[in-house]
Amino acid sequence: MRIGHGEQVFEVRPGEPMGGYADRTHGVGGVLDPLEVHVVTFAAGGRRFALVVADLVCVNADVAGQVRDALRELRIDDCWVAATHTHASPEAGCRPGGGPTPPDVGRRLVEAAVSAAKAAVADERDATLTSVRAEVADLAGRRTAGAADRLAVPVDALVVSAGGRVTGVVTVTPVHPTVLPAGNSDVSADLNGAIRRALRAPGRWAVAATGAAGDISTRHTRRGRSPAELDRLASLVAAALPLPPNQTPAPAPAPSRPGPDTIGPALERRVRLEPRTATELAAATAATADGSADERTRHVFDQGRRIAGELAARGEPYDVDVQAVRLGGVTLVAIPGELFLELGEAIRAGAGLDVIVVGYANGYLGYLPSRGTSPTYETLVSPVRLGSGEQVVDAAVDAARSVTGEEST
Repeated sequence: MRIGHGEQVFEVRPGEPMGGYADRTHGVGGVLDPLEVHVVTFAAGGRRFALVVADLVCVNADVAGQVRDALRELRIDDCWVAATHTHASPEAGCRPGGGPTPPDVGRRLVEAAVSAAKAAVADERDATLTSVRAEVADLAGRRTAGAADRLAVPVDALVVSAGGRVTGVVTVTPVHPTVLPAGNSDVSADLNGAIRRALRAPGRWAVAATGAAGDISTRHTRRGRSPAELDRLASLVAAALPLPPNQTPAPAPAPSRPGPDTIGPALERRVRLEPRTATELAAATAATADGSADERTRHVFDQGRRIAGELAARGEPYDVDVQAVRLGGVTLVAIPGELFLELGEAIRAGAGLDVIVVGYANGYLGYLPSRGTSPTYETLVSPVRLGSGEQVVDAAVDAARSVTGEEST
């Protein structure tokens, strides 16, 4: 297999609207750290797949399609476009149910993706691809749980090796990159950017994507909201994924099929999700925050109730596309929205431990709530019914099993 990497700075406009928080009124003030667009290409057997990861709050289906079309000119057969979901980026049309991408933001994303993809194709070298997983303690927890309810967050990584050295790594971290506060007006890749910096080394590039982070954040684990705290949290990930340049992690067990140097076509499963009923929306707008919640949590909850009321006008179902691709011995799954962590783990449980779930990819529907979820901001602003998350899981498992030649049961 031949693997290459390229990157390009995503240029921002001073004063342009910032995304990420519903109550944000200020525009871009400056640059804390540059926003980046990364492209990793995988080529084998006459096929080439590209993974595009952009430091934006979301990537809607319209601009994902534009990037895909543009990269076909570079002989890229399949292309996924994922957002890191940083909340310190320009507004990208991120709203429940999806929406149009602001034209200038879309144009800049396409241009940056094409530039990075050209560099990635030119950088392609013979390499070995493996995957590793680390359970990272004290990194994050469930946003709606108490401070004491922490968990070891599973961080996945694609590891690229050549000549006995690790030459590249793509992490997939199921954590909201929202360490910087809502009052921040400087653009930043937030936690994902800090993870990249922590893992980069001479002769080794790093890309940081976001996984099933719908209900996971650093709310109860962070010790501040500063760049120094970003670096501290990222160091936890780097310590759990020790990747010195002269050491290659032990490869995962080789799958029986396809071969380690095979790249299959990306498969798509369309899922039709029903909008929330009038009864569900009425219950959502009448819900109240937990009495023990802090002021910010109560404020965000009230925002959720308002957004739930605005969703009442929608009566048609939503169609979303879940995709899977096999890269050697690893399967990637792309989810066009915010999946809860337990549902991301359910995909692995149903499709195999060599599966890595990438969130915020190829579109943005919003939160995909599971059955029986109590009222939270995440469920209030979701455009679809409870249980939609399980529908997406079923489709993802089917797609992931299909790309490995297995039949879903």
